[in-house]
Amino acid sequence: MLKSALIGHLFVFGYLLPTLPAQDASVTSSRSVTTEFGQVRGEKIDDGMVVFRGIPFAAPPVGDLRWRPPLPPEKWEGIRDCRDFGDVAWQDMSRRTNPPAMSEDCLYLNIWSGNVGNEPHQPVMVWIHGGGLNQGWSSQAKYDGTSIARSGVVCVSINYRLGPLGFLAHPGLSEESAHGVSGNYGFMDQIESLKWIRNNISKFGGDPNKVTIFGESAGGTSVATLCASPHAQGLFHRAILQSPWMFGYINRLAEPNIVPLREPTTNTPSAEELGQTWAEGFVEEKGREAINALRAIPAEKLVVGKEYYKTRVTIDGWFLPEHPVKVFSQGKQADVPVMIGTTKDEGNYFAFAVPQQRSEFDARLRDFYGERADALLEFYSGDSGQALRSVGTRFVTDAWFVHPARQLLQGMNQVPSQAFQYQFAVAHRKNPGWGSPHAIELPYVFGTLDSDASSIHQNVSRTMIRYWTQFAKTGDPNADGLETWPAYDDAESFLRFSNLCEVDGHMAKQACDLLDEATP
Repeated sequence: MLKSALIGHLFVFGYLLPTLPAQDASVTSSRSVTTEFGQVRGEKIDDGMVVFRGIPFAAPPVGDLRWRPPLPPEKWEGIRDCRDFGDVAWQDMSRRTNPPAMSEDCLYLNIWSGNVGNEPHQPVMVWIHGGGLNQGWSSQAKYDGTSIARSGVVCVSINYRLGPLGFLAHPGLSEESAHGVSGNYGFMDQIESLKWIRNNISKFGGDPNKVTIFGESAGGTSVATLCASPHAQGLFHRAILQSPWMFGYINRLAEPNIVPLREPTTNTPSAEELGQTWAEGFVEEKGREAINALRAIPAEKLVVGKEYYKTRVTIDGWFLPEHPVKVFSQGKQADVPVMIGTTKDEGNYFAFAVPQQRSEFDARLRDFYGERADALLEFYSGDSGQALRSVGTRFVTDAWFVHPARQLLQGMNQVPSQAFQYQFAVAHRKNPGWGSPHAIELPYVFGTLDSDASSIHQNVSRTMIRYWTQFAKTGDPNADGLETWPAYDDAESFLRFSNLCEVDGHMAKQACDLLDEATP
C-alpha cells in the first residue's frame, strides 16, 4: 500500500588517494555502516536521509533450518551492498501482477535514518506488516519509512516467515523441539530482528533503549503476541497495535485464530491437528518422518495451490503461555505504554466473507458461541441482501477488532503503563461509500498518500505521524499543538481521527458488552 558525520572506509580512501579509480555516482551517493556481522552500504536520498535495504538479521531458514527457531546470520567480509530490498517470504502471489522476488531466504530488515553517525541517538520504530500471517512484505511502497524518519526517529521494517513456513504446528515438529512445541516461527523471526536492532541500531543513529514496535492487522496481532511472550521482554519499550486481528476466520466468520497447541477450542481443532491435516495433503508419513519429507519439498509448492494452510497463532505454553487477552487480563504482559486502535468500518474490507443467507449467518455464529449466540443474533438482526451485508460487516468490525482491542485495553489497567485508544474514521478518498475499512489508515501513518490527496487528507497524515512519533519518543502521544489525547480510563476514552480530531468514549459499548457475555 505503506545520516552523517562518519564516512564509510572505501569512500574515505577513495577521497584521500586520488590515484585510485574514480567511483561511479551510485557509490558516491551511498553510506557505509559497520554492524556486528560486517559492513553494509546504504543509499543517500536527500536531506541527510539514508536508507539501508535488505540487511540480513538472521541466517536463511532453509534446508534443515526450515521450521526451526532463527539463528544469527554469518559474518561477511567487505561491504555488503544494501541498496536493494531483500527477497520476501514465500506466499501465494498467483493473483498479483509483477510480484516481488520470493525466497525462503527472506529474513531481512530495512532502515531509514537521518541520524547516521550523529548524537544523540533517536527513538526507533519497528514496523511489522500485516496480511493474515500468510501475505505481505515490508518493502511495499505504502510502508516507505522516509516520512516517519524525517520526524526525528529511525524507522525499521522487517520481513518474517509466513504461512506454513512460518507458523506450522505439527506433532513431528513438537517432538524434535527441545521444548516440545511447534508453530510461531514467524514470531521468533520478529524477536530475532529485535535482538539485531538492540545490538546494532546505535550505528545507524538509533537508541536501543527507546524501541517502539508497531503493526497493523496480523502485524497488530504480532505486537500483541510479543507483548504477551516472555521471550520478547526487554526488547522493546512501547507498542502500537493498529487493528489487531485477534479473532475471526473468514471461512466460518466466527472461528478463533489463536488456538492451543494440543487442545481443540470450540469449533476449531488444535494447532497440531490443523497442521497434521495440512501435511497429509503432501506426504503420507507421520510424525518426524513427515517433517523430513516436507523439508524435501520446494518451498513454493507448500504455499501455492489447493492445500491452503489456515495460519494460526499457537498457544504453546512456552513461547506464548496463554491467549494474549488472558495474559493482559492477568497483568503479565510487557509493562510498556501502548496505543491500540481500529478503523470505523473494519468489516467492510471483509464483506465477501459475509454469508448471503441469514440462516447461514446464524449457523456460523451458533457454531462458535452455542447458546450464547442468542443475544448476539438479536443484536445483529437483519434479513437478506444489503441489510444482512451491513449486519455481517458490523459483526466483523466489532467481534474481530473492536472487542479484542477493548479486552487488551482493559488488561492494561493491570500494569502501571498507560494505554491510549483511537478510531480512524476518515472515509475512503476515492470510494466514500466504503467508509473507513480495514487497513485504510496505513498511507496516513506512513505519509505515503497519493500525490493527488487533498490538503485535508495530507493534514490528517501529518497529524497522525506526529502523534505516532511523539509516542515513540516519550511513551505519550500528546504534544503542543495537537488535540489532547486522554489515556484510556473508566470512560474508555479514545481519540477519533476524521477531518478533525475529537475525543469520545465507550466505543461500540453495547456490542462489546454482549460479546463479553457470549465469548467462552
